[in-house]
Amino acid sequence: MAIWLLGDRPALDSEMSTWEQMHNLSLPAAYKDLLRVHNGGILAKNHFPVAEPTSYGLADAEIYTIAGLNDLKRHIQEEQDVELPGTQIYFHQDGHRYIGLDYQMAEARVIYVDFETLQTLVVAENFEQFLGMLYFSPFNMNFVPDYPLEKLEQMLAMANVKKTLEILQLLEDYAAKNWYLTQIDGLLHSEEAPYRQAGIELLENQIYYFRRKLDAKCVDSMLQWLESQHFWPEKVAELRKEWED
Repeated sequence: MAIWLLGDRPALDSEMSTWEQMHNLSLPAAYKDLLRVHNGGILAKNHFPVAEPTSYGLADAEIYTIAGLNDLKRHIQEEQDVELPGTQIYFHQDGHRYIGLDYQMAEARVIYVDFETLQTLVVAENFEQFLGMLYFSPFNMNFVPDYPLEKLEQMLAMANVKKTLEILQLLEDYAAKNWYLTQIDGLLHSEEAPYRQAGIELLENQIYYFRRKLDAKCVDSMLQWLESQHFWPEKVAELRKEWED
């Protein structure tokens, strides 16, 4: 089953052994199999069923990433106010909502915990079962500006050029401008012309309507890259003139 969409380099068995010794815990075999492919990254599937309604909805909850060794959370700030029995290791976070491994049983279960509503659910009796429950379902585009970065990055990683342009147009005035410019820069460096063209269109809107919010060095770097590539030179010349005026 294809789980990963994008991810970091594979984790070494020696690194996993070191982590387990340091925390005096054994990671599930299925988790370690994932880490041998990517040591954390973005998932190709984004939902899993739940037994009762959560803040995500009536029948399912969301997941965007699975943590690598360095991002697994043994202690979290929310535990200062709500302490769960036993030992937990969390591999996904969305605000105050966490998905993790619960070590109260002989085999670690997968739990969902919302520390804001004080809701705790056993999602699966083991991690392998949890992976089998994951499925893909499109996110609602109407709420794109309100989504967390990890969710947006998962959506963009799954999107074709048309959907990528649609998502980023909805985020034109997004507060995290450096993140937004990084997305544009990635499009400009694409080997596929439609993605580069989309990047130029998005950069044009930023220069015309949001220039006071932009990092000048970042924009200069993108313009220099485009000029060196001789891609859509007339449009790039217009952008350079507008940027320097």
